[in-house]
Amino acid sequence: MTPTSILYPLGDHIGSVALIQHVGDDKMITNAARVSFGGDSDAPLNERDEKLIRYLLRHQHGSPFEHNLITFKIVCPIFVDRQMVRHRVGVSKNEISGRYVEMQERNFTPPSFRKQAPSNRQASVEDDGTLEQAEAARVWEEAWHQAFGAYQELLRLGVTREQARGVLPLSLYTESYYTFNVRSLLHFLELRDHEGAQYETRLFARAMAQLAEPLFPVTFREWRALHAG
Repeated sequence: MTPTSILYPLGDHIGSVALIQHVGDDKMITNAARVSFGGDSDAPLNERDEKLIRYLLRHQHGSPFEHNLITFKIVCPIFVDRQMVRHRVGVSKNEISGRYVEMQERNFTPPSFRKQAPSNRQASVEDDGTLEQAEAARVWEEAWHQAFGAYQELLRLGVTREQARGVLPLSLYTESYYTFNVRSLLHFLELRDHEGAQYETRLFARAMAQLAEPLFPVTFREWRALHAG
């Protein structure tokens, strides 16, 4: 399926977020909310609808946002995908399988390396000038080339793909179709475009939001306003 829009969050023209399809709009959200009272309609979105969306978000009435779907094709490093795949409520996922196909030699190398945060086990901080960037890049490149070379050698020896893939690094690119309903997408964005999330994952979350926002402009406007203050 041909994507309608595509973004490259990591700037390397490999990692990408592509909008594949979507179902629904802001009006569908209000109709889902109003059907309880028999008040759904085909009338264009109006100010009352916008106020209703604001009310639903403010008071966490989430189910009306579940009737709209957005499908992305996401090409990202495995370590990013593993952070995304934890969000499974209201999310469907299908990923390329290293059992069925030979994995491509596509690897993410950070443009710069960060240091471990001294007081947070999961977080990083910007290099203060003490990290040997060139040496870190050399070690990274050497490691992933060696790992991918071992993978290719195992295949050459006749080892099955499902076992040979075990030596591949987490920096290798994988690709998946992800389908979110709007409620699950907003929840994902709250957690993964957050200062506590890994920087690379935040870049993918922002790209997803950038593609989804024009499809549900009132919802995103009200959601951003709610979280701004």
